Amino acid sequence: MITAEKVRKFLSSPFVQWNLKQLAKRDGEGRALVDRVFAAYAGLEKTRPKYLPYYLLISLLPGILKIDGDKMREAYSVRQNRRAMANICASVSEFGLTTPQIFSAPLLAVWNFTNACNLKCRHCYQSASHALPDELSLEERLRVIDELDKNDVSLLAFSGGEPLISPDFWPVARRAHELGMHLSVATNGTLITKEIARKLKETGVDYVEISIDSVDPEKHDAFRGGPGHWERAMQGIKNCVEEDGPEVGMAATITRKNFSEMDDLIRLAKDLRVNSFYVFNFIPTGRGRGMVEEDLTPDMREEMLRTLYETLLEKELFAFTTCPQYGRFCYQNGPDDIIVNAHYNFLALKGAEAKMLADYIGGCGAGRAYCAIQPNGKVTPCVFMPDEVVGDLRTQSLAQIWKDSDVMKAMRNRAALSGHCGMCEYRAMCGGCRARAYGYFEDFMGPDPGCVNNMSAWEYLNAQKI
Repeated sequence: MITAEKVRKFLSSPFVQWNLKQLAKRDGEGRALVDRVFAAYAGLEKTRPKYLPYYLLISLLPGILKIDGDKMREAYSVRQNRRAMANICASVSEFGLTTPQIFSAPLLAVWNFTNACNLKCRHCYQSASHALPDELSLEERLRVIDELDKNDVSLLAFSGGEPLISPDFWPVARRAHELGMHLSVATNGTLITKEIARKLKETGVDYVEISIDSVDPEKHDAFRGGPGHWERAMQGIKNCVEEDGPEVGMAATITRKNFSEMDDLIRLAKDLRVNSFYVFNFIPTGRGRGMVEEDLTPDMREEMLRTLYETLLEKELFAFTTCPQYGRFCYQNGPDDIIVNAHYNFLALKGAEAKMLADYIGGCGAGRAYCAIQPNGKVTPCVFMPDEVVGDLRTQSLAQIWKDSDVMKAMRNRAALSGHCGMCEYRAMCGGCRARAYGYFEDFMGPDPGCVNNMSAWEYLNAQKI
């Protein structure tokens, strides 16, 4: 059986470390050797003599790992997977195998593409309304894509504001798709006509996430700032499904106002035939600071996780959340079953193997596996920490920001977290939500007061009437 200790010992050997470093090296076109080797293995490029030792090793992997060789070829015919592998090779050769893994460049970037929005949502972390006066030009936005490409960022999520408002979205998304990034768009859905649904797919967008916060149109519209939004968002989902557009996820921010609707929202998602149901953790930032009294108690959040996990086990609908405690909950309640290892995905692993992967992927990725880009090119560790600027892509490279930021470095040290987060036996697979700690305590290394293991932090907030 493959154990975490065996994997760590194998990957930590000097021979393997040296080879990982070679595989991470880039050629004159900026592509890592491992990208080239896997592309050759997938039949997309010719096998060159210098690839041969690695090509032969990769050819043995299906037998060693007992996986389907054709499926492995199919997986690595996709550029985003080869990008991720290049990042992993560079990360393990630089930092060794760590739990959670520290990455030499972000696997995921979430880009608040514009501050312009046609809604006025009560919880908006950007307080979005109008475009900022210093937002990036089209030329600058295309340069950002080149920066992500240089760093082998494999996943790019467009958010906002409302990203579909900006005419620059289309050429920028097309460029990112051409470079082999997996693209997702978080949208309120109100602008997605049938034509837009088709255009999203043609542009290369892989996944669209549309928010529905209540099965009651009036409640949704009150939360989103005006009448008619529920109906148009619902039509946006239907247009994506019916027009064979990108994969669709229905999302909701769960608070005390709609906590009792969890089952109804999941039922609605199934009826709409979307691919996933996604719950956003409430974060007290932006306009959300004005509704902290609606945040879930730790016990309510635990019940929310239970509902999601039971839905996931039904295998009819993928059920995920930004709440990093989800992996911990899965392991505690089904140690031999599915254990979620990432916010948007899990692999077909169960039990000890799934836990091992969850420990490496590591729950909250802010500053460690992902970063956020603001409309003006400023970089933050997380979209829910818009005030914690760590760099500026107008004047710095992404690599410089990622490697030199003291904030980013601090967030990678789970042992230095305060409260129960720093001593928790599940800190590798969870780590608590750093944005919630920042929003409530102005300390990104503080405890996440949404966890049942941090009840003292929650009780302190209640005593302060925050």
